Amino acid sequence: MRAALVTVIAALVTVIALGAFSPASAAAQQDDDLIPPSRNWISPERFILEVRVGPYRPDRAEVPAFNTFFSDDVGPLLALELDVIAYRLDEILYVTGAGGIGTVTFDGNTLDQLGEETSEETKFSMIPLNLLATVRIDALARRLSVPFIVTGKLGYQWARWSTESGDVNDESGWSVGLLWAVQLGLDLDTFEPAAARNMDEEWGINHSFLFFELMSFMPSDDSLPVGDDLTWTAGLGFMF
Repeated sequence: MRAALVTVIAALVTVIALGAFSPASAAAQQDDDLIPPSRNWISPERFILEVRVGPYRPDRAEVPAFNTFFSDDVGPLLALELDVIAYRLDEILYVTGAGGIGTVTFDGNTLDQLGEETSEETKFSMIPLNLLATVRIDALARRLSVPFIVTGKLGYQWARWSTESGDVNDESGWSVGLLWAVQLGLDLDTFEPAAARNMDEEWGINHSFLFFELMSFMPSDDSLPVGDDLTWTAGLGFMF
């Protein structure tokens, strides 16, 4: 799963780079610099895709075994999120429904009866799946050319976890609970409107942004407590 997500992220970055820096794009950008700014060229906005990476570590107080086996491991968490735009208040905000998937793996060594590390590896893996409702406020970027987009997210997460020692799958299960996040996005269109126009015309990408997001996963009492009370991710987003 981690390899697949890395491949998808690399492919997206490659496509964007080819579109932005090809000779045809460079020539088009020079021509577009002579055109007065206008947003009439923007194609329909239907989806938002985010690719992200960040540290992840279950709460140490709730899962003391992590201090024993994975004391220095923080993932990382790799994830994708796809938002479907349900409502658009033009140049003010978006309301979306979103789904996400990720992967995070922790590696360590087993202990013998004396508490000493052995050469046998142990792993804890988690695949979080989530459904979210989000509100994205882009009025600053669209109306005032202040390049920030603020997003709030609230939803539910299902985290499939499994443990493995050597070649043996020890345990597995699901942890389910609430997920919330707050995101600050840096709107790239504000800095390069001509390049943004080229992206839209050639690839159908309306907007692109960098983001930093704070998030918290709070599993229910009857789930394995693999939530992180507060962590962060950062990444790249595309609207198309």
